[in-house]
Amino acid sequence: MKNIFLLTVIAASLFVSACNVVGEPVEYANACDLSNNDKNIEVSGILEEKGGSIFCSNTSGRMECGYSLLAKAGDKEGISVDLEVGGGANTADKPASGFKREDLKIRDNAGQPVKLGDKVKLTGKLTSAKHPSSTVCYLKVYKIER
Repeated sequence: MKNIFLLTVIAASLFVSACNVVGEPVEYANACDLSNNDKNIEVSGILEEKGGSIFCSNTSGRMECGYSLLAKAGDKEGISVDLEVGGGANTADKPASGFKREDLKIRDNAGQPVKLGDKVKLTGKLTSAKHPSSTVCYLKVYKIER
């Protein structure tokens, strides 16, 4: 019983600390610079589906789903962002098979709904790496603000 209580306290403290992550503000155009690799950053843009679909996995140690952060509405390419699956603030529900855009449930730092196409400020840990033909860039999101 003591072990369960201890694990609950540790999990709760990690959850609270993730909500209070502070990121270095960066301009959208500079977010994927290699100098930002492995840093906590905050960047603003338009939250959207990634290529018309949403892929979810737990390969990073937490269940998360991939979205895109666009510089402006209508852009085809954006920064890959991974939102944690859950029911509280700063999380998204895992989409059901055959979902519609309006079915997606995403919550900001205050627990309020966020819709695809909304302008948001995301804070999280950026991974950026240069490959011969491209740069890989994605943000593991800890905080969603408007």
